[in-house]
Amino acid sequence: MTQIQIPSGMRDILSDECMIKDRLKSKIMAVYESYGYRQIETPLIEFYSTYQNTFTALKEETLYKFVDESGQLLALRTDMTLPIARVTAGKYASDNLPLRFCYCSNVYKVRQSFAGKRNEVTDCGVELIGLDDSSDVEVLSCALDVMAALGAEKYTLEIGSSELFRLACEKSGIDTEKAAVLADLIDRKEIPALKEYLKTLSLSSEAGRFFNALPLLGGKEALENAMKLCFDEELREEISHMITLRDILSELGYGDHVTFDLGKVPHLEYYTGIIFEGYAEGIGTSVLSGGRYDTLLSKLGRDLPAIGFGVKLDYLLDIMSSEKSEITKLYYPKDQIASAMKKARELRKTEPVEMIPREAGEMEVVR
Repeated sequence: MTQIQIPSGMRDILSDECMIKDRLKSKIMAVYESYGYRQIETPLIEFYSTYQNTFTALKEETLYKFVDESGQLLALRTDMTLPIARVTAGKYASDNLPLRFCYCSNVYKVRQSFAGKRNEVTDCGVELIGLDDSSDVEVLSCALDVMAALGAEKYTLEIGSSELFRLACEKSGIDTEKAAVLADLIDRKEIPALKEYLKTLSLSSEAGRFFNALPLLGGKEALENAMKLCFDEELREEISHMITLRDILSELGYGDHVTFDLGKVPHLEYYTGIIFEGYAEGIGTSVLSGGRYDTLLSKLGRDLPAIGFGVKLDYLLDIMSSEKSEITKLYYPKDQIASAMKKARELRKTEPVEMIPREAGEMEVVR
C-alpha cells in the first residue's frame, strides 16, 4: 500500500508531542503575560506586495506564493514581525506607546537545505514597539526567563550587534553591496575567504584588523577584546552599550546564561541593533531568535523603534519528555449506554474518562 506523503519540510505533530507543545506554549505565554504583553492574531495569508515593498533584498524563493480569485499574488507569512508591524501602523496608529504584543502562530518559509529546520514551525514570541534601545535589557530578560521556563537543563542566550558591523562599514567607506558580501563571510565565519576579500577593499590597517577579528570575537571576553580593536569612538560607544547590558544582566542573576558573539551579523536590512539567539543543550539549531528593528515600521508608514523575539516550539519537542495524563477507562455493556454516560459524567468532574463498550459483563472503572 502506497503511503500518503506530505510536502517536504512539513511534519505531523502526534498526540504525545501535541501535549508537550501545549504545555510549552502555556509556560511561554505565562512569562509574556507577566511582562505585560497582550496576545494578538493575524491572518495566515498576507499580500505578497507587503513583503516585496518592505524588503528590497527579498528572497522570493523562500515564500510560499499563490494567487487569489481576483488574480492578486498572496503569500503565507514567513514570520509574525511584519504582520504585527502592519497592524501597528494601521489599527494601532492612535494608541499610546509603548505597545506590547505577544503571539503563538504557525509561520512558513521554504528552505533549500533543512539543517534540522522545518518549513512550517510554531513561532511563539513578543514585539515591543515604541521604545528605544534603553529597553533592550527588559526584552533580553524576558527571553532568558522564557528559556528558563522551557525546562532545558542547560541553555544560553548569545548576543551580537548588527549596529557594530554597520558602523564599522560606514566609517570604513564600505558600500552596501560590499558590506553584504562581507557580512555573509563574517556570519558564516569563512576566515580564509574573509581575509582574501578584505584585501580587495581600501581599508586602514586598524579597520582591516577589526574585520578580520570580528568572526572570532565571541565568548566571555568578547566585549573587552572588541573594545581594543575599535578604531572609532562610535564603535566604542556601541561596545559600551553591550557591556552595560552584560553588567545589568549579571546583576539580575542571568550572567551564567549569557554570551556574546560579535561575528553574528545576519539580515542587515532587517536588524538595526542587538541581535540574539537562544540555544538549549541537545538541539543543533537556535530555539529562540530576535533583535532590534528600528526602521521596519517606517517602511509601513509609521516610524517607530521596535524589538522582539520568537521561540520555535517545534525544535524543542525532541528534548522534552512527555508527561502523559492518565485517562480513566470506563468499560460498559452496550445495552447500558445511558447508565454509563451518567457514570462517566460524574467521574469527569475530577478526571478524564474514556468510554469503551463491550458485548456483556458488568460496568467497570479502570484507572
